[in-house]
Amino acid sequence: MDNLNATDSELRTADGRVPGRRGLATRQRLLDATRRLLDTVAYRDLKVVDIAREAGTSPATFYQYFPDVETATLALAGDLGEAWHEDLSKLVTNRDWDSDPDGSAHQVAAGMLEFWTRHKPVLRVLDLGSMEGDSRFREIRTFLLAGATTALTALAADRNCPGDPQASAGVVVGMLAHVANHQHGLERWGVSHELLVDTVAGIIHRTIIGPD
Repeated sequence: MDNLNATDSELRTADGRVPGRRGLATRQRLLDATRRLLDTVAYRDLKVVDIAREAGTSPATFYQYFPDVETATLALAGDLGEAWHEDLSKLVTNRDWDSDPDGSAHQVAAGMLEFWTRHKPVLRVLDLGSMEGDSRFREIRTFLLAGATTALTALAADRNCPGDPQASAGVVVGMLAHVANHQHGLERWGVSHELLVDTVAGIIHRTIIGPD
């Protein structure tokens, strides 16, 4: 959710004010700094003073917008969910599954892996919060992946997939999220990116489309 579309309640400062243009820019600078630091600093080790220093401002300014690091991270995750919910759906629907199922499956696999690489710092925290049972992180994660899950469910139903369409789609998206989150580890074990995409694409094809 970007600043133009977010509700007033989501953008209010700690004292309840809705920030103006300069305030929104400061808020975004703090979020950008949080995102950069999450790439190198463990979530539990991240401090307000670190974010403020990275953003070129003071801890007092940070506290004008967020009560703690967790709230800033939730805002980052919420922005990501709003921005990518529909795009992850289009990753599935904007394909020619009839004439090129193999190519379409490869595009979905490559797109999901690229998405996780690009947003890994925030997604890592989103997964952590979800696994710890935090309903706020879990709801954002569910919403983020719902677009792709719904699109794959419809595709599986249309193509008479071997199993239950919704179960098949849910398993595929869960697998994609897990593999994407650990792809760098797999690559360190000698699994090339190309082979990983080929393997994931094959699973998507067999599970959602069914055997040729």
